[in-house]
Amino acid sequence: MKRKWILFVVSALAGWTVIGATAWSETGAEVSFRQGYKASIAREWDEAVTWFTRSIELNPQNAEAYFQRAVAFEMMDRVDEAISDYEAALQLQPDYYLCMEYLAKLYEKKGDYVSAVEIYRHALPLVKDPKWRSIVQWWISEARKKIKDPQSQNKPRASRQGR
Repeated sequence: MKRKWILFVVSALAGWTVIGATAWSETGAEVSFRQGYKASIAREWDEAVTWFTRSIELNPQNAEAYFQRAVAFEMMDRVDEAISDYEAALQLQPDYYLCMEYLAKLYEKKGDYVSAVEIYRHALPLVKDPKWRSIVQWWISEARKKIKDPQSQNKPRASRQGR
């Protein structure tokens, strides 16, 4: 009976140690990241930025924290800050396709089609699905058209009413 009690206590302590180790080994950066993610899901963008900023301060090597903060900035129409964070994420993780896509779209939004094309071209080899590759190729061709005729998107269409 004493042996069973000892085995129970030892196994319970071992289980507690594993659970405790998991809970206690989580860094402040991870906790902050998770809180930022929760705030993003709730569309609390200011709060998300605060949490992701804290996560970055605690672990500046986390590309995902920069990416998520960039998304929050983008949702708040803080485009330049979003671009800066997408670029920081790509410095840490150069093959981060989704980050490239979002960054290229922001460059297009700002009218910097040359940068957008450059990013899309860098992203293209990462796309394995043929259908998705064709979409990225189409984005490249559309952005190139705007480089050749930067005023094309702002030109008023001829109206038949005035004739």
